[in-house]
Amino acid sequence: MRSDHVIAGEVTQYEEPDWGPLRDLVGMELADWFMWMHEIELDDGTAVHAYKHIATRCYFHLSLDGRALVYMPGGFYYEIEPRRAIDLVFEEWDRYLTERDDPVVIRRELQRARRAAAARASSAAHGDGRDERSASS
Repeated sequence: MRSDHVIAGEVTQYEEPDWGPLRDLVGMELADWFMWMHEIELDDGTAVHAYKHIATRCYFHLSLDGRALVYMPGGFYYEIEPRRAIDLVFEEWDRYLTERDDPVVIRRELQRARRAAAARASSAAHGDGRDERSASS
């Protein structure tokens, strides 16, 4: 679900990474391209983890319940569709490939992550309470 609601947040810790939200969104293969940076607590109590792509230098801000947010100057965040967040963070990723990177694998994993994010958004929009993992079981 996308929101035009802007909410303040504050960095709470730099010591204990939680890779779950990132792995849930993009999978293990693509998660290897990221550094965990810190945890943020939004004013509504939501915990959000910041992950920085090692090549594009763009960030995911992901909540434990699977929401994606965008940082705005001044310590504010707003929610965007996870599928859109994937597009933003991986924009021009292929410019940064090294000889040891396999672009076919990365493209496949990006397509999988985008499809899964779109399926979760569709499921949530229809209110059926299922995400892709439970739908495929």
